[in-house]
Amino acid sequence: MLDTAGRRRSVNPGAVVLVAVVLLLTVLRVGSAQQSFATGQNIAPAYEGWERNPDGSFNLVFGYMNRNMDEKPHVPVGPDNKIEPGDVDQGQPTYFMPRRNRYVFRIKVPHDFGDKEVVWTLTAHGKTESAYASLKPDYVIDDLLRMKDIGGLGV
Repeated sequence: MLDTAGRRRSVNPGAVVLVAVVLLLTVLRVGSAQQSFATGQNIAPAYEGWERNPDGSFNLVFGYMNRNMDEKPHVPVGPDNKIEPGDVDQGQPTYFMPRRNRYVFRIKVPHDFGDKEVVWTLTAHGKTESAYASLKPDYVIDDLLRMKDIGGLGV
């Protein structure tokens, strides 16, 4: 390597090793953000949106994300798997298939539900997560949204 005056300079081997270690640690840290786990991870309930029924009532639609690649946890209805308000058992799953599962179950609410909320709370592997369902206009589920979610638009 030449310096600005054209003289030959030697490269410090310690500096080269330091740069290599920093680059390696950076790659490992970025890679760990994408790490997958076979078991031991929690499950996050998800509110997919709402559908209007012909009788004027609505369906609140839920799914979930099981962050495990292999494990299919069983979380019985009760304090660790409940819907509020109302009966803790409103048709939510108790066995959870791996990864993202959309449109798994629906809760029917009356036409005058208004601005109320339904909350699904799920605790798995010691971590509690909740999904909050409402009739906000941004959450309406229509055929176009369903096609986008399942890849029906040819994209």
